[in-house]
Amino acid sequence: MTCTGCVRKVTNVLNNVIGVSGIKVTFVTGIAEFDLDQKVGHLLQVISRIEKETGFKFFQITLDLVVEIAAAQHVLGRLRDMCEMVEKVNKTTYRVSFDPVTIGARSMLSSLPGVRLAPAGNDVKRAEERRKLIRMALRTSLAATFTIPVVVLAWSDNRLPYSASSVIEFVLATVVQAVAVPEFYAGAIRSLIYSRVLEMDMLVVISITAAYGYSVVAFALTHAGYTLAEEAFFETSSLLITLVLLGRLVAAIAKVRAISAVSMRSLQAEKALLVDMASADSTEIDARLLQLGDVFLVPPHSNIVTDGVILRGSSSVDESMLTGESLPVPKSPGDQLIAGTINGARALTVRLTRLPGKNSITDIAGLVQTALASKPRIQDLADKIASYFIPSVITMSLIVFAVWIAVALKVRGEDGGGAVGLALTYGIAVMAVSCPCALGLAVPMVLVIAGGVAARRGIIIKQADAIERGYKVTDVILDKTGTITTGNLAVTHLQVFSLGSEDEMLSVVRAVTKDNQHPVSLAVSLELRKRQVQSAEVENLESVPGAGIRCTWKGQEVLGGNPFWLGIEHRPEISGLINHGMTLFCLNVGSKSLAVFGLKSSLREEAAKTIADLQRRGLVCHIVSGDNAKVVEDVAQAVGIPLSRTASRQSPADKQKYVQDLMSAKRVVLFMW
Repeated sequence: MTCTGCVRKVTNVLNNVIGVSGIKVTFVTGIAEFDLDQKVGHLLQVISRIEKETGFKFFQITLDLVVEIAAAQHVLGRLRDMCEMVEKVNKTTYRVSFDPVTIGARSMLSSLPGVRLAPAGNDVKRAEERRKLIRMALRTSLAATFTIPVVVLAWSDNRLPYSASSVIEFVLATVVQAVAVPEFYAGAIRSLIYSRVLEMDMLVVISITAAYGYSVVAFALTHAGYTLAEEAFFETSSLLITLVLLGRLVAAIAKVRAISAVSMRSLQAEKALLVDMASADSTEIDARLLQLGDVFLVPPHSNIVTDGVILRGSSSVDESMLTGESLPVPKSPGDQLIAGTINGARALTVRLTRLPGKNSITDIAGLVQTALASKPRIQDLADKIASYFIPSVITMSLIVFAVWIAVALKVRGEDGGGAVGLALTYGIAVMAVSCPCALGLAVPMVLVIAGGVAARRGIIIKQADAIERGYKVTDVILDKTGTITTGNLAVTHLQVFSLGSEDEMLSVVRAVTKDNQHPVSLAVSLELRKRQVQSAEVENLESVPGAGIRCTWKGQEVLGGNPFWLGIEHRPEISGLINHGMTLFCLNVGSKSLAVFGLKSSLREEAAKTIADLQRRGLVCHIVSGDNAKVVEDVAQAVGIPLSRTASRQSPADKQKYVQDLMSAKRVVLFMW
C-alpha cells in the first residue's frame, strides 16, 4: 500500500464480501483485519478476491512446515485431518493453521515422518516491506536511468538531428512508460472496474497517458512529414513517472523505518530449553514447538521465552521492557514470568502458561498495531477531502485544457495542433501538482513516525486520538524513578568501619559484588574498579534474591545487601543516609558492620531540558513519587519544578487522587511514569 487510497480500495472490496464484518485496514503496516462467518465464506476465497480486485498480495501469518517430496503424498492427508487449514507455499513448504489446545506443534511433527518446521524468519511483515522496498528502488532506478537521457536530449542544445534524437527519446520514454504499467495502470484500472472508485493513481495515469499519447502521435506525424507547432514532449511523461516513483520510495523508506521502530517481535527468543520432569534433563528446541503443559528452563542472564509460572529456583528479573523500571524484580516459585524479560543470575524452571506468538510480547505488539490502525478525527477529514479531490481535479484540468485551447486559438493565433499541444501541457500540469497523495499520507505518516519515536523512548501509544488530544494538555505529571531519573545508580557516599585496613575491607566488597548483576552491586563494583581495588578470596558465594549476597571470608560469614535485611537500619550513620534518600549497600562480617555505600540515581540527560521545554510552552509540570520528601525535593530543584507542585510518599491510589483533583479543576492531565 502506498497511501490511504489503497486502504479505501481494500475496505470497499471487503465491504462487498458476504460474511465479512469488523473490517480494519492499516496503511502503515499493510495489514487487513476482519471477522469472517465461515458458514457463508472461506478465508482463501476472500483472500483470492481481494488480490484479484486490488492487485495486492495477501497472506495469512501461520506456521510453515517443510514436507519432503517423497513423503508428501503420505502425510498431506494426515495434515489436513489435524489442521484447520493447509496451504501450499512452494514445492516443499506448506502453511498450516491448527488449534494448539487440540494438538501441539511438536506432537503434530513427531507423528508425521518427513515433516519438519520451516526455518524461522524475522518479523514476516517487516521482511515483506523490505522486499517491496527493494523492488520499488529498482523500478525507480530503472525509470531514472532512462529518464535522464530523455531530459538531456529534450532540453539541451544537442548536435543530434531531430530525427535521431526523437527516436531515442521515443524508445527510452516507452521503457519508462512500461515501468509505470504495474505501478500505476494496473491498480487504477482494477479500482475503476471492480470498486467503481477513482483512486489517486488515476490522476497520474491520466497525466502520463495524455503526455505520452500526444507525444507518440506528434512523433509519428513528424516522421510522416507533417509540420507541428508543438512537437513531442516525451520528457513530460518520463519525468512525471520518475518523480512520483521517487516520492513513493521516500515514503516507503520512512514507512519501513517506522515499522521497525515499533516492532516488538524481535524480543521473542527463538530457542527454548525443554525440561523432562522425569529425568530433569533439558533439550534445546525451536521455541515455536513449545506446547501447552510444557516445562522449560531459563538459564541465567537469558531472555524468558514465553509467559509462565516458576516451579523451581529464585532469581531477579529485569522487567524494564514492560515497566521501564531498571531495578530487577525478585522472583521465586509461584511467581509469574513475562515473555521478553531478562533473567538474573540464577536458573529458573518454568511451566508454560502462554504459547510463543500468543504471549505478552504479542499483546504489546498488538497494542502498537491497534494504535497504528486507529484513526483520529482529522484523518477522516483528510480522507473525505481526498475522495472529493480527485473528480474535482479532473474537472479543473479539463476546464484548464478548454480555456487554453480557446486562448491559443483566439488570442495567440495558434493552429489547431499547436493549441492542443499547448493546452495539454497546462492540463497535465494541473493534474500532476494536484495529486492528493500528500494529503492522504500526511496524517498516517505523522502518526507512525511519532509512534516510532515514542517507542524508541519507551512510550507505547495505544490510540492515535491520544496524539490529537495532546495539544489540549494543561498539566504534565511525572513519576520520578525511571522517568526523570535513569534508575542507574552511582556511589555518592562510602564509609569503611575500623575492622581492619581500608584496602582489605574494600577488597572483600569487591569480591562480593564483582560477579553479581544486580544494579546496586554493579554500581558498587564499578566504583571499586575505578579505585583499582583488588578482589579478596571468598568462598561459597551466593545470591539471595530480594535481599543481597552471602559468602564466607576467612571462616566468617559475610552478608552484603540492604540494611533492612542486615537489621542495621536503625544505626545513626545508616538512618541518616536513608533520610537523605540514598539506596544503601551494607556489608557485615559476622555481627559487625564492615562498610556502607550510599547510592543515588542520576537524572536523565534530557530531563531538565524536556521539562524546561514543556514549561516554556505553558504546561504546568508536577512530580509525584513514592520516595521520601527529601529525594523528591532534590530532584524537583534539579529540573526546575517548584516544590509546591511536588508530592512524596504517594501510593498508586494517592497518585490517582492527585490526577483526579487536577481534572476536577478542569485541567487536562498527561501522566508520565
